[in-house]
Amino acid sequence: MLRFWISSACLLLTLLVFASPSLADNKNNKGKSAQEKRDDQKIDNEKKDVKQAQDKLKDDQKDLQDAQKVLADAEGKEKTARQKLDEVRKRIEAKHEKTSGIEKALADQDAAKKAYDEAAAPVLKTLKAKPEYQAAAKKVAEAEARLKTIRADEGLSADAKRKEIAQASKDKMATGDLELTALEADSSAKSARAKLADAQDRVNQIRAKTRDLIDADSEIKSSLQAMRAAANATEVAGQKMQRIRDKLAADSAKLGREIQQVKQAEAADKANDNKNNKKPNKR
Repeated sequence: MLRFWISSACLLLTLLVFASPSLADNKNNKGKSAQEKRDDQKIDNEKKDVKQAQDKLKDDQKDLQDAQKVLADAEGKEKTARQKLDEVRKRIEAKHEKTSGIEKALADQDAAKKAYDEAAAPVLKTLKAKPEYQAAAKKVAEAEARLKTIRADEGLSADAKRKEIAQASKDKMATGDLELTALEADSSAKSARAKLADAQDRVNQIRAKTRDLIDADSEIKSSLQAMRAAANATEVAGQKMQRIRDKLAADSAKLGREIQQVKQAEAADKANDNKNNKKPNKR
């Protein structure tokens, strides 16, 4: 779109200048005054400047087309490199996870979670029926509403807002604190919770080890390096294209100024011709 607009503008401006009858009219040098010769030379020089500006603009357009092709090629290569990295990573992950024991660890974690939920359910049911819990639940609801009001209050200073948010956030934990205390006091729930924590820790350990193995894989490293190189090439190509676009815009503006100067030289020439025509003939 930018290339089309500039080409159209360049053609239109050129036609406006060089189709002008006064510019197309080449007067005979015979009988010209010194002023007329200077005016003609001025117009000729300005027209040469226009031609040079047009040539620069054409060069810019060609450079932009070339840069766009380079960028498109770089983006295509980066996309391919990213796809390859994703494919390699998935394949390597599947290979390592197959021998990592993660499936059994996840199954153990699910079983431990189910056992904990079953042990915690009656404890929580009894707790929620107590007045202190219901009061805490009301406190949590009020804290949630207060947080919204505090965050929307632009009249509070940053320090005051920070303190009130901290207090409201603490109040939001009222029911959670009661639940944790009750569950810790129940031996069955406490034991089930400890087993769940162990199962979760086992899953996390396996996943961390798998990530280390994947990151250390030579094929992963190679694919990652290729992807980063492709991304850098895309960035460089994009920056170059932007520089050319900036130059093209500047040269387009310069062409407009040069054409305006031709018009000004033409107007000055016409004014001088009119002045000479009005002078009385000497006898």
